[in-house]
Amino acid sequence: MRRAVGQHHGDLRRALLDAALAMVGEGELVALTLRAVARRAGVSAGAPYHHFADKGALLAEVAREGFVALGEAQAACADADPTQRLARMGAAYVRFALAHHTHYTVMFLTPPGQVGGPAGEALQRAAMATFETLVAAIGGANPALPPSLARQRALLAWGQAHGAVEVARWAQHLSPDFDAEAFAVGVGRACVSIAQAPLG
Repeated sequence: MRRAVGQHHGDLRRALLDAALAMVGEGELVALTLRAVARRAGVSAGAPYHHFADKGALLAEVAREGFVALGEAQAACADADPTQRLARMGAAYVRFALAHHTHYTVMFLTPPGQVGGPAGEALQRAAMATFETLVAAIGGANPALPPSLARQRALLAWGQAHGAVEVARWAQHLSPDFDAEAFAVGVGRACVSIAQAPLG
């Protein structure tokens, strides 16, 4: 049943985010508007504006949640030695992306710096936090790297893992014997190889 503005909905903000996630998960990203999200959540068309300025702000919050969750997955790898930490982080990235594909899709819709307002700023902080954690892990695995090169290799490692996720999604459907866990572990090892490649 649709509710008029002002009627109790419990956690309206959460309901709207969940509705947006459901639409993305069902392949309805193109059709996603605040009005469509409101309809999906069972509230009035104006209700989303109590929490989100526009569609971009709503999706920015979905993406921010994803980066926060990714950061938690990174933090769970912190008790290993520096090289093992990086390997575990690379594997954790793949596991996270495959397990939370809807959030992951929204996380990379738009570069964080291109989303305006407070929602965009919050997204940028969350995204940068995950990147800085990776930079630190790269530097830990290869202390000889100067900071600028550690950042460059962090981007390369992230690109490696990000591309691997796309391949894994295809492989899951094309190969019945695809081993996602072994694949994730291999991506972690590849990240270490990027970090520890000789200078020059």
